[in-house]
Amino acid sequence: MTPYVVGGLVLGGIYAISAVGLTMTYISSRVLNFAHGAIAFFVAMCFYRFYDVWHWPLPVAAVVAIGVVAPALGLLLWFVLARNLGKVSTVVMLVATVGLYVAMTPLTFLIFSDNPIFLRPGLAGNHVAVYHVFGVALNTDQILVFVGTLLVGAGLAAMLRFTTAGLLIRAVVDSPSLSGLAGTDPRVVGAASWALGCMLAGLAGVMITPLVGLDPAAFTLLIVASLAAVVIARLSSLALAFAGALLIGLIQDISVKYLPSKSIWSAGFRPSVPFIVMIVFLFIYQGMNRGKTITPTRVAPRGTALDDVTTGPLVRPVGFGVVIAIIVGLSLLLSNFWVGIIGSGICLSIALLSFSVVTGLAGIISLCQISFAGLGAVFTAQLATNNHWPSLVALFVGALLVVPVALVVALAAVRLGDLYVALATLAFALLVDNLIFPQNRFDQNGSGMLLNRPRLGPIHFDGDKAFLYLALAIFVLLSLIVRNLRRSTTGLSLVAIRSSETGVSTIGQSVVRAKLVAFALSGFIAAVGGGMLGFYALRAHPDSFATLTGLVWLAVVITLGVRTSVGPLLAGLAFTVFPELISTWHWPHWALQLPPLLFGLGAIFLARDPRGSVAQVSNDWIRLAQKIKARLGPGPSEPPPAEPQEASTSAAAVSLK
Repeated sequence: MTPYVVGGLVLGGIYAISAVGLTMTYISSRVLNFAHGAIAFFVAMCFYRFYDVWHWPLPVAAVVAIGVVAPALGLLLWFVLARNLGKVSTVVMLVATVGLYVAMTPLTFLIFSDNPIFLRPGLAGNHVAVYHVFGVALNTDQILVFVGTLLVGAGLAAMLRFTTAGLLIRAVVDSPSLSGLAGTDPRVVGAASWALGCMLAGLAGVMITPLVGLDPAAFTLLIVASLAAVVIARLSSLALAFAGALLIGLIQDISVKYLPSKSIWSAGFRPSVPFIVMIVFLFIYQGMNRGKTITPTRVAPRGTALDDVTTGPLVRPVGFGVVIAIIVGLSLLLSNFWVGIIGSGICLSIALLSFSVVTGLAGIISLCQISFAGLGAVFTAQLATNNHWPSLVALFVGALLVVPVALVVALAAVRLGDLYVALATLAFALLVDNLIFPQNRFDQNGSGMLLNRPRLGPIHFDGDKAFLYLALAIFVLLSLIVRNLRRSTTGLSLVAIRSSETGVSTIGQSVVRAKLVAFALSGFIAAVGGGMLGFYALRAHPDSFATLTGLVWLAVVITLGVRTSVGPLLAGLAFTVFPELISTWHWPHWALQLPPLLFGLGAIFLARDPRGSVAQVSNDWIRLAQKIKARLGPGPSEPPPAEPQEASTSAAAVSLK
């Protein structure tokens, strides 16, 4: 048992350092930094570069990477981004930090390199000694984790209790407005907390490198596990975050002793422990706060640039038709290869259209849409391949099977508040990644499930051009359904809910029911998109629907416009076409990092102008048309006609009465 306890304390210590940094940045700025793991990865890459490539002395490399680069990055992020996010709605804050995560990893690769790195230097360097303490073998890296965890825990406790800086942090946490009246500048405290939080992220990143290597996916998933400790602390207690992280690490390693070693469920249980703990505590807090949200929904002041992510005009149906016509025209001109690429992009656009419902209309950040898409793909394959159902029937029935799953997730999440909804859906998505998709029924030993393209009577959609037209027809059909939802009573209720849930409840409308409808429809649409992606690839492969890829999906569709139907369509095409263009035109290998970097930056810029690029371009065209119309119309010297004036005057008089 002792080796498991020691291993759990090592892992929990790394979680604790990361969780304290996350909690500190949140309580000082009210910004939950989803890019915390990406920041840790950046600092770890700096340490590797200083120590292994430039051959700096180990202490110098550690001090510069953790003590200089990480705090400087924290200050930069505070001044550029975080100081503005405390004033915006929760939706915009989440979108901006998810965009920061999406942009940080390709930026790191552009600065350093995306070549695989097989060395795993930690604080002990590449020469690690092994010691036996009470019969347990501990290497130098593990001992340094113990020491670092104790120093961080004791140092933060002493700082908060005995120093002026700790007093200022506690004052800002308790009441930012009162602390400001007392002469404390919350901006200074926020900047200092972000510097310290990023330094702790960097320390956790260097410590965790010997365990997972410099692999950004595994790296980010392990650091994201510290979010569970932040949930235990209810985003407010550094001590609870520290203790909760240690508890999660212990549960993870001790569970290995009691679970069967050859079971798929046991293999997926250990990495799922943080997310199971997160969901359990979310349910506990929901029960303790029955009838109200755990965290109030933040709404940005109307009339400011930092408004809700769903603001901005709808693209006119004519514009939507023009885009569809252009796609059809390109399919007649391009080679079969590019027709296939565009077809895959339209299939992805169907899945991305689900964000137009749950985020664009309901104003909810759901991080499990890609999981709904993956479930739709494997359910479609089960029905079509294993049970020999007609393919199109299997597609829509498989999507209907995802609807109850989406409703269960919604019932567990919608009462929690916008921030906790994002965390709950993220936890669900990671549980699906670790416990459902690895099942051999779906994974088929890594090859995925066979899924032939559909047929409709005598019509075969085996060819890329025919399949593109099928995908386009399904996208248009679902877009019409989404458009009708916007005009329905439920859609109008969702728009009103974004402004005031209390006001909607007061007039007798059910907030929960409206959000359930949004989740159910978005889950159905995402599942149809996932099934179509499976048809395109001829296999339903669960690895194609990883949660971290879903974060990139969100950034892409937010960048191009989440409130429109054109936005998801262009987002799906951009996601699939840009990488192929870079490969076809023989651009340098590093250019493959540009699309995710640009999409991440696009989501970040929504913190300043959240309408999305499609809505912005639409507005620009409308302004241009108005200017042309004004120039072609009557000049300013001509008096306006008398009859419209009289009509407007009488209408105003009637309205005043």
